[in-house]
Amino acid sequence: MKPIHQNPHFTITHLTIEQPLIHKEPEGDTFEQHILILTPEKASNESPVFFILGGETTISEKRLAKLYKNYGSPPEVIFIYAEHRGYGKSISQQQDQSIPHYVNTRQALADFHQAILHLKEKYTGIWMAAGYSYAGGLVIDFARRYSEDVKAILSSSGVVDWYFTMDAYDKGVRRIFGDALYQRTEKHIHNLTPEKLFDRNWLEREFLIAIIHGISQYKKYKPLFHLFKYLTFFSTKTLLKTLHILDRLFADNQAWKYAKANAKLQLTREEALTMDYQWRTWRFQQCNETGVFEVSAEGKGIFPRTQEDFIAECQALFGEEQPRALKKRWALKSIINRLEVPLVYVAGELDPWQALGARRNLRHKRYTYFFIPGAYHCPDSVNPKLGKRVLDVLLQYAKNR
Repeated sequence: MKPIHQNPHFTITHLTIEQPLIHKEPEGDTFEQHILILTPEKASNESPVFFILGGETTISEKRLAKLYKNYGSPPEVIFIYAEHRGYGKSISQQQDQSIPHYVNTRQALADFHQAILHLKEKYTGIWMAAGYSYAGGLVIDFARRYSEDVKAILSSSGVVDWYFTMDAYDKGVRRIFGDALYQRTEKHIHNLTPEKLFDRNWLEREFLIAIIHGISQYKKYKPLFHLFKYLTFFSTKTLLKTLHILDRLFADNQAWKYAKANAKLQLTREEALTMDYQWRTWRFQQCNETGVFEVSAEGKGIFPRTQEDFIAECQALFGEEQPRALKKRWALKSIINRLEVPLVYVAGELDPWQALGARRNLRHKRYTYFFIPGAYHCPDSVNPKLGKRVLDVLLQYAKNR
């Protein structure tokens, strides 16, 4: 393990674990899974461990340090952040990454399981696991498959209803935007109707949808929401020109990277390692397994694509065998009540994903549901007071199991 970040309160170290691409074929090809470990100054190897399942993005020291702070900076809890296969630097050695067959939930969960077994040789305290958004669904599936690995789990805004297409997100955006803003935005989306797949209008529409995601889901973009509301009164050309400037200034071009990634037909390993195309990997997962493509609840709306449109996009990007997700759904909702592991779930009132998350009233005997009025996506990860409350409940479950 290599120390990469130190301050008076904690140290962050980095390590890699060699994982098989297919766990049933351990002698086959492998990749290196990247893991970050934050050890507080007062922690020991016997301290509790908060193990974070990586989701559809890279892991980073900055993100890990912020999570530690937003859970109250517990002086004796070790935070471990494990990267999801196919994201960040945790990718296969194959030069052609265009169709990342090795990226799927079952193999990713097996990675996390093997990582925990390896790390438990050193860290012998009680273990808890956590996941956010997509990984909030992963952690529930993890607890079903590997119930002996951890004593309790946290699912923050975890999605449990994985339909191929869904209008829940659109309904959430309608509620957040209100009728007038929604209708103005719908006109701009209509003005960007593409003539063919992945043309300039398609890219700009995907860019605008990425902006809608950001200002709908995340509290940090709330100031931009009010500016977006004002900009929708102007022409589509002016709206896009200004949004591209804002994307560069405040979001490191993430919205434009989202659009370009979802239209990229071929991907090399070198391109994947730039981390500019991670949304393409998530699009593969959507086509192959998870679904949750956004459609509008009424009329064309701001998500005007149909199931047939998404099928065509999946096949153009990943081949004629896609979308497999249309034939077999990743079903998590039905397993929650059968979990042996205590579950803490956190939901935000203003989160567009909330309708696809866990419900307040479940039969699970060791279940705590935090519903936060006025909050957005994964609210415990950005609010230290709430984060501390959530971690306290999780620790109590873990210590009593």
